[in-house]
Amino acid sequence: MPIVRDDYALGRLWLALGVLGCGVLTYMCLMPNPPQPQIENFDKFEHFASFALLSGWFANLMAPRYVRVIIVMILFGAFIEVAQSFTVNRSADMHDLIADAFGVLAGVALARFGALRWLGYLDARVSAKTDQPR
Repeated sequence: MPIVRDDYALGRLWLALGVLGCGVLTYMCLMPNPPQPQIENFDKFEHFASFALLSGWFANLMAPRYVRVIIVMILFGAFIEVAQSFTVNRSADMHDLIADAFGVLAGVALARFGALRWLGYLDARVSAKTDQPR
């Protein structure tokens, strides 16, 4: 069984971009002095939004394996929190993990109910221009 849905001609590209997004998120979460707006608990929103985006991305690519996406993305969030506990300027926060988990659930729900259909449209357009077989 392939990892990415069969109806994406450029599924491997979209998967690689999602993995790159995870790498960028990991760097942002582990960097020593991240920029912080002066809004209380704004980092919880950042965790929620970034995990919603990435989880929605992967859920759309890997449908209907939503449970796998949920498990892997929550484990990814836990990994980031554990890794932060080993850094000098960052610390693990259970509230961040909770925000991650709610973001994962929101992103998968959005993908499940069609909020990321634009990725299929983009795939069709780009693959048509590059003559990628479906």
